[in-house]
Amino acid sequence: MIDDIEDGKINCVITKDLSRLGRNYILTGQYTDIYFPAKGVRYIALNDGIDSEKGESEIAPFLNILNEMHARQTSKKVKAALHTWFQNGAYVGAYAPIGYRKDPSQKGHLIPDDQTKWIVEKIFTLAAHGMGGAKIRKTLESERIPTPAWHNYLRDGTFAHIFEGQPKEKRYAWTTAQVKHILSDEVYLGHSVYNRQTNISFKNKKKVRKPKDEWFKVENTHEPLISHELWEQAQTHIASRKRPTADGETQIFAGLLKCALCGSRF
Repeated sequence: MIDDIEDGKINCVITKDLSRLGRNYILTGQYTDIYFPAKGVRYIALNDGIDSEKGESEIAPFLNILNEMHARQTSKKVKAALHTWFQNGAYVGAYAPIGYRKDPSQKGHLIPDDQTKWIVEKIFTLAAHGMGGAKIRKTLESERIPTPAWHNYLRDGTFAHIFEGQPKEKRYAWTTAQVKHILSDEVYLGHSVYNRQTNISFKNKKKVRKPKDEWFKVENTHEPLISHELWEQAQTHIASRKRPTADGETQIFAGLLKCALCGSRF
């Protein structure tokens, strides 16, 4: 819509009420009080009785503040409801992790997926034998093992846009990041871990990673796919591949950086 306004294609914007234009009172006010008038655009909010052609509305700023307060309260209620789910160990993700599927008889519960759980077992077994994430990825691709996205597409019809018009090899295009995520996810031990990331605020939906000490874990919420012994073996080899830096921190990209001149890895 903004692009069309800039191109001169729109001279009037109509919404049901001010909240449909926005719930951030600062940005909404900038549109109604500054941007629209500067572009010669008439603005009408039907249910609020606002029409910029009839002059400025004295009530509009207060309505914008109330709309933002409503959004803030809704955000708090949603977070409270999610926290209750977390305490009960319920799974709230949009898609089940590879190796699992959502239990059709119990909302928020995961059950092993017989068609894909072997992939998880294979990844952990390879890691337990000393294979790194990049090499595991190459192994999965060479053996033409489908990615989690492809399995979700076959089962639920999701991610169709990823594969539409793409070559068949797209189905097996694993990434090293995917492999490392699986190897670090305690969901495969039967635990549920929450609060790993959050939005910056209810106004900004950008996701930010939270410190590990703020994560929330509930143990034994579903059937594990791997044993603790296999998990520990894999983690031991993963840790051995990380090199400490001069300040004592761990270099998570150890072995992934390569000098273009001499070929040495760092």
